[in-house]
Amino acid sequence: MTILRKIVSTAGRGRALLLTAACAVFLFAYDSTGAAAATMYDRFKDIYQTPEKVDELRDQYIESQEKLQAQTEELNRRAEEMQSQTKQYLAETQALSERNKALAEQNDALNAQLAAMTDKQRARAALTRKTVYTVAGVLGLGLLYLLTIRLWRYSVWRRQRSGSWRT
Repeated sequence: MTILRKIVSTAGRGRALLLTAACAVFLFAYDSTGAAAATMYDRFKDIYQTPEKVDELRDQYIESQEKLQAQTEELNRRAEEMQSQTKQYLAETQALSERNKALAEQNDALNAQLAAMTDKQRARAALTRKTVYTVAGVLGLGLLYLLTIRLWRYSVWRRQRSGSWRT
């Protein structure tokens, strides 16, 4: 039993110490919350009792709103300019496309004419070639005829001459 009393008496001392520490913590906490409350009060006082800051904030708001409005107007003006430029570019592109189409048609017509002229030139060259070959053939045959007649006459003359010596 003496051991039990010692334990209970030690536990009582520990509780007293714990209770004292808790009271000290509450006292220090109450004092620090007072300082925090004072600073919060000062902040509220600064916010709600100074119309100068409210006027300054309102002026800043109005100035920002005017800047935004000016920027919006500038962006709208630029958008209109871009739209007009886009329309102009589309019109130019369409005109160039039509001109390109007309030039392509003209190019096709000129290519057809060139092909027809090339065919005519080939036909004329073929006709000329045939004519030259025919004339050359006729002249060659005429020359061959003349040569054969000369050779025949020469051979006849030689026969006659050699026959006159024999006789």
